[in-house]
Amino acid sequence: MNPESLRIFVYDHLVASGSPPSLDEIAAHFGTTRDVARQELGALKIGKTILVHPESGEIWMAGPFSAAKTDYQVVVGDRSWWANCAWDMLGVPMVLNEVVECHTRCTDCGSPMTFDCGPTHPPTVEAVVHFLVPARRWYEDIAFT
Repeated sequence: MNPESLRIFVYDHLVASGSPPSLDEIAAHFGTTRDVARQELGALKIGKTILVHPESGEIWMAGPFSAAKTDYQVVVGDRSWWANCAWDMLGVPMVLNEVVECHTRCTDCGSPMTFDCGPTHPPTVEAVVHFLVPARRWYEDIAFT
């Protein structure tokens, strides 16, 4: 398994299923062991695009997608994905190359927010996104950011 084929498999699986492949699924796809899959996944050197959970070794984030449920859901028909943050939620339609429906909540008042956006379709909502941490420090504590 080379880094490029692993990355392609991760994103193809994620787009098709709504969640990243597990270590077992990666191992089965590449005909290897779970331990080797964990090593290869952890050794990916493609920036901060695919991050593994520090304890389990499973995929934690495959930017802009989150492996865990968040406050940022993206929907196309009967398919859905979770984004890591508001910024990533706007990146999902770029990866999918589709107009999506975004579901989130106002972080100030908690009111639900739903809007459409896509690669050539700007978000249909007027809102302010506030980042608590400057972009240059996002990866110091990515779970908080």
